[in-house]
Order: sequence, then structure tokens, then C-alpha cells
Amino acid sequence: MIIRVTPFGRAYGKYAFKYTMITKNGASCAITDLAGAVVSLRVPDKKGNIDDVVLGFDDVKQYVKNPGYLGALIGPVGNRIAGAEFKLGRKKYKFTPNENGTTLLHSGAFGFHTRVWDSSIEADADKAVLTLKQTFASAETAWPGDLDVTVRYSFFEDNSLRIDYHIESDALTFASPTNHTYFNIAGLHSGKRVPSVARQTVQIFADKYTAVAEGSIPTSAESVEGTPFDLRAPKKLADGFALERQNAQLTIGAGYDHNYVLSEPVDLTGLRRAACVCDRLSGRVMNVYTDMPCVQLYTANHLRRYNAAEKVTYGKRRALCLETQCAPDSIHHEGQDGFDVIRIDSEHPFDSSTVYAFSVK
Repeated sequence: MIIRVTPFGRAYGKYAFKYTMITKNGASCAITDLAGAVVSLRVPDKKGNIDDVVLGFDDVKQYVKNPGYLGALIGPVGNRIAGAEFKLGRKKYKFTPNENGTTLLHSGAFGFHTRVWDSSIEADADKAVLTLKQTFASAETAWPGDLDVTVRYSFFEDNSLRIDYHIESDALTFASPTNHTYFNIAGLHSGKRVPSVARQTVQIFADKYTAVAEGSIPTSAESVEGTPFDLRAPKKLADGFALERQNAQLTIGAGYDHNYVLSEPVDLTGLRRAACVCDRLSGRVMNVYTDMPCVQLYTANHLRRYNAAEKVTYGKRRALCLETQCAPDSIHHEGQDGFDVIRIDSEHPFDSSTVYAFSVK
């Protein structure tokens, strides 16, 4: 495999670059060191046609002002923290809300998505690897602990993308990083505009989902049985969307924007099966594996971004996210069913992995 490095513009007073990892068959994955964002991911369909299956931009400025967090690394804690505050040990930590005037979303103004990361690359016959490193000092972020973070993106000849997270802290803290890539496995250039994901089927291996109150703040883990959230068997997203006005949870999220508590055990690889997405027309299949306890399904219900390079608008339900994580707001529900909190300190770092594997049928 090879890696091409190209300038990507200037942000936060630094020069950013794009790293494109290319297989011998022409599939590729491009990532920028700005926000660690996945810019493109080109994989074949059942006819061998290679197309992009993620929403991205060729303009660096789009990743500086990125309200939808397209493609970005998220952390140290992804998703929502109610009240933009929490107590850890004997100390209370309070932050500036960045959602609805009350919620801390995706770690706010100091999150992983706000930096140009230090980078290194390597490649061999079977894979290409981009390693990103960054330090987040507590004096700057007000987060508990100075964090040394390493994120490794590996793209393989079998068209799978693996993300490995490693976080070290000099003090007691907690972590739940993720990636916010928007996938549309139909292919972005399969028609005159980006197709809706409504036709795609989604399967999530979870017996429970996290119910939410207004503002999408979690309340409890509930059984998926008899609800639109029962995706244990493959289900066309259109069938769920059709129930939005009848289901209070879908109304709150304006569609699927909910966390699932995964049921599959971790196997010998150290990962569990989280989800599977299929697109019948293209034949593409995306399987998701992780060692995290949960995954958030978000169907781009509030997305509206214009891609000037492609002259196309990325609109509502033109993609979906599968964000591996701990349940949102777990720090306020610790000990409650489905709400894991992964604490770390100077002797216990955080390590986690997620794989997005592509195939055809």
C-alpha cells in the first residue's frame, strides 16, 4: 500500500495535511490531521465500481467551522453531558454549554476536533497507518487531568478501517472518544445527488437502547422489544422514519439519534459485533466492530452542509453515523444499567478499538 501526503490548508495557526492511504486495487481512505477527520473513503460496489461512501470536504475551512462534526475525532468524551458539568471525586467541573444553552456536546470548544494533530505514517504490503498525537493540558481545557492522546488509523487491503485510541492521564478522569464519520454506502456519486439512507437496512446487535428526554438527554436503558429501535434483525430505515410522528422518542430525535447498549460478547479478537449496514442496489455492506459497550445511531436528522467542490448539499438523512462509545451522560448515571463510565488515571490508561469493515454481496 502507499500513502500520499498533500497540503490541505492552514488552520489554528498551523499547516494541515491530507493523508490518502491507497490499496493495490484502488480503494482509498483520506484523513486530515485537522480534527483527525475522515475526508473520503472510496470502496468498490458489487460491480467493482469504486466510489466515496463518506461525506467530506476538500476545503480545510469546512473542518474549522464544522457544526455537524463531519468525519471528526470526538473526545475526550463524545456525545452529551447534561448541564455541561459533572462531579468527579470531590471536585465539580463546569464548562460552557454548546448545545441548547445547557448541554456539553462532544467535549465542547476544547475537544479533539479543535486541533491540528502531530502525525506520522507507515505502510507495508497489507496496510497503511496514520498515527496522530496531541496533548490536552488541564490548565487549558479545565478537564480533569493532562491528557496525552494517540489515535491510530489503519486502512487495510481488505477495505477495512480500524481506529485505535490510547489516552494517558496524570490524574483521575474518564474517557469515551469516538469518530463522527457520516456514511452513505450507496456511494456519493451513484446519482445526480447524494441518495437518502432510507433505502438502506441497518442491524444493531443490542437488546436495549437509551431512552431520552427533551434535548436528547438520556434517562434510562429500555428494551428495544416492540419499538422502532428493535434493529436486532435487519430493518430498512424508511420503516423507522415512517413512525416518527407516532413515536415520542423518534420525535425528540427527529429520527434516529439514540444510543444502543450492545449485547454481543467480546470475541477472541477483543472486539464485539456492533452493527451492519447494507445497500441492496450497490451491494455494499459495512460491518462495525468495537470493544466499547455502546454505539450511537444518528441518521443526519439536522444536517445541511454545502460541498462547494462537488456542488452538492449534504442534507437531512443523506448519511448515517455509528459512533462507538459509552452511553451519553454516563457520568450522571454511573451504576445504572447500560451506563458504563471508563475511569482512567496515571496507572490505568484508556485503550479502545473500532473497525469499519466493507464488503459486497
